[in-house]
Amino acid sequence: MILHSDHIIELDYEPAKDILVTCLQSVRDYDAVEVRKAFITISSYVREYNISRLLLDFTRNTLDLTEPEYKATMAQLTVGLLQTPLQKVARLTTNDATREQKIFSTLEAIKGSVPLPVDVRMFNSSTDAMFWLQQ
Repeated sequence: MILHSDHIIELDYEPAKDILVTCLQSVRDYDAVEVRKAFITISSYVREYNISRLLLDFTRNTLDLTEPEYKATMAQLTVGLLQTPLQKVARLTTNDATREQKIFSTLEAIKGSVPLPVDVRMFNSSTDAMFWLQQ
C-alpha cells in the first residue's frame, strides 16, 4: 500500500509484514536538502503507522554527498526515528565504495555517540534485506 509518493520518494507499506519500503523515484542527483526532506517524511510515517521494520533504498541517488552532509542527514534521520517503535533498518548499498565508506563511518560515529535502540544492517540485495527484516 503506497502511503506517500512525491517527486522525491515513494513509501510502500506492507502491513502484513510491518515493513516500510522506501525508494527514490528516479535515478538522478538528489541533493542534501532533498534527502533530508525524504528522511523527515520517512520518520513521520514510521511514527504515524507504528512501523517496526524499514528498508531504505537510496541507490537511485547518484550524487555523492560530502561527509558533513552525510553526517547531518543521517543524524536527522536517527533523531527522527529514535522515539518510534522501529526495531530494524535495512539499507541497500551502492556500488560506490567511497560513498559506502563515508556512510559506514558516519553510522559508526552516530552509534558511538548515541545508543541506538534499532538494529541497522547493510545489504547488497533487496531479497537479502527483506529476508532479514522478516526474521
